[in-house]
Amino acid sequence: MLKIETAEVFLPLLAPARYKAAFGGRGSGKSHFFADLIIEDSLKHKGLRSVCIREVQKSLKDSAKRLIEDKLTEHGIGTADGFKVFREAIETPGDGIITFQGMQDHTAESIKSLEGFKRAWAEEAQTLSARSLALLRPTIRAEESELWFSWNPRRKTDPVDLMLRSETPPTGAAVVRANWSDNPWFPKVLEQERLDCLRDVPDQFPLF
Repeated sequence: MLKIETAEVFLPLLAPARYKAAFGGRGSGKSHFFADLIIEDSLKHKGLRSVCIREVQKSLKDSAKRLIEDKLTEHGIGTADGFKVFREAIETPGDGIITFQGMQDHTAESIKSLEGFKRAWAEEAQTLSARSLALLRPTIRAEESELWFSWNPRRKTDPVDLMLRSETPPTGAAVVRANWSDNPWFPKVLEQERLDCLRDVPDQFPLF
């Protein structure tokens, strides 16, 4: 069985929840956590259909696909375990799949193609529009389905912040704040970048 080390800050996101969200500065490991989790869930739930989304995805270079591929390599997981990497998707055990899509490309009709998907991970969720959230939330509606959000906050008025950081978040939401100091594997190169940022452009320090 795959065992993945998890930073303490993300432990509340391991239990089943309709909404799982992690926000904060760079270097916190938010994306790495969700990339690991989507692999773990795909192993645990055979036939799981998942989608990784961004507001705008002009190419797969803009998606989480490369990170998930790197995680598969890191954990020594491959075709023998039921994972097959294709150009535009990753096949998972039991005829499951991980796809990568841009919400801006969807209409009220095309979004129906995601019905039956049980995981939707919105990376860079600070860029999601209110329209995209309104399309996504009722579409991912299968039993035990989950919507995941990871983002670096920009404005309190961004739709994802209004939804998940308000006084009345959706029922069943697990939301954590994660920053560089919560990451036990914070890279040395980023630590130097952080110190340089603090010294030279302190107004940008919240990015960390």
